[in-house]
Amino acid sequence: MTITVLTCRGVGEPFPSPMLANVTQLLDPRRFRVVAVPWEASYGPVPDPHGVSFDEALRTGREMLLENIADDPNPVVLVGYSAGAALAGHVAAEISWGNHPGLDLRGVGLISDPFRHPMNVVNATASGWGIAGRRIIPVAFPVWQLADPADVITCCPPDSPLRTIADQSTAFSLADPHAWVEDLLDRLRTRRWQATIRDWRNIPQVWRAYTRAISGVKGYLNGEHTSYHLRCYPGSTRTYCEWLADRINQVEE
Repeated sequence: MTITVLTCRGVGEPFPSPMLANVTQLLDPRRFRVVAVPWEASYGPVPDPHGVSFDEALRTGREMLLENIADDPNPVVLVGYSAGAALAGHVAAEISWGNHPGLDLRGVGLISDPFRHPMNVVNATASGWGIAGRRIIPVAFPVWQLADPADVITCCPPDSPLRTIADQSTAFSLADPHAWVEDLLDRLRTRRWQATIRDWRNIPQVWRAYTRAISGVKGYLNGEHTSYHLRCYPGSTRTYCEWLADRINQVEE
């Protein structure tokens, strides 16, 4: 039996995904069929100035990914990087909660998931959780979370002010600024914001939070988010991508 690996690229990546190619090229071609999901992978004006918002890209990507899984005659493994990990993780969570009975999902690999939940097993050096929030995936199948501790997208400190920026920007799009304003108003009405600094009078805490946030942004700009094919998985001689490929290769029909 063949197993289909559906890949979801990150924002701004060329299709299908240079990062995920570091995983899929190591899979046994006799057992695995790799299919890249052509979701929009857009975060407002990135990479297209008139691109849809991240929220909208996730909405349409969810429909596409569920359709791909349902239409595939083979068991499926999902793999996503960055924004693609958000998409793959959301769909995997729905399936693991039993929302889509009949879909045969054998595992999900998430590299730098911006919604990584600390309760899902991850390398011991990872801290905090995803910059966009926490989404638990019940363990109905293997969940491989890859989170480099220097990568603020998936290892964001709990009190980081960067969380507010993430909350403010997910619905932003030059193509539909009205929807962005509506989302901001709804967040204000429903208090739909991630908690960050709780006591602004605690100057040392505020100083530490902003110092870590600045360090996280510098790390992002210096490639901490894009080095999973270069850095070794903690406690292993294999890179993060190689480590994930090893786990997928162990999936049984």
